[in-house]
Amino acid sequence: MMKILFLFGCVLLGLTSAKIPSYIKPLICRASDPNIEKCLYNSFEKSRPYLVKGIPELSFPPLDPFKIPIMTVNRTLNELVSIEAICRDVVVEGGRNTIIDSIKADVDRAYGELRVTVPWFAMEMDYDVSGRLLSIPLLGKGHFKGNFTDIKLSVKGSLERYQKKGEDYFRVKKVNAKGIAGDGWVKLTSKNPNLQLGADIISNFFNENPRRTMDAINPIFVETYNELFRVIADQILANLKASEWLPA
Repeated sequence: MMKILFLFGCVLLGLTSAKIPSYIKPLICRASDPNIEKCLYNSFEKSRPYLVKGIPELSFPPLDPFKIPIMTVNRTLNELVSIEAICRDVVVEGGRNTIIDSIKADVDRAYGELRVTVPWFAMEMDYDVSGRLLSIPLLGKGHFKGNFTDIKLSVKGSLERYQKKGEDYFRVKKVNAKGIAGDGWVKLTSKNPNLQLGADIISNFFNENPRRTMDAINPIFVETYNELFRVIADQILANLKASEWLPA
């Protein structure tokens, strides 16, 4: 079971008085556009500076650095991988370098597919963890730093309409997100100096063979990514009517 809590400053889920900012309006694609996929690609590229800084009018959090105040994970994959953790002050940098590999869109089905590459990202957070990672027991509190390269992310999903105050709005119906990193390096610093040796063992275990460890925990990463995408997408979509997000 996993739970992600997002507290993006003054952002409110379900805000209904939002308006499309003047600098974003020209970038909105129309449902009737015969080249909708090209429009979506161009819209992303032109809006990149705004996405990096965030679009508070639409509850869109800053992409780089991307911050999650608190996140909890409680997941057992098998007898070799189980993680129960509270992660605080999560900061991820590198999103501004995202490269769109492909976009597919079916307006009639409200369905889309997106594939991107993130050349690198750096992550930091405070952790309180227990569990097991292959042959290594996990137990302790501390600070995590990691660098990852050649991250491939894909999202397939669809939207559905629902009524709110007599108007049509979008929300996520289905989402299937996947991701994998090509390589990585991590450093754990224990809050208790007497437990630093254990933190070093975990760091060294990962760094000696990042692929082995990343493959083992990838299902947890994918589950987190799916929930993260759904929460943020619904938060953003709730701000405007469906006809404003996708005019005819």
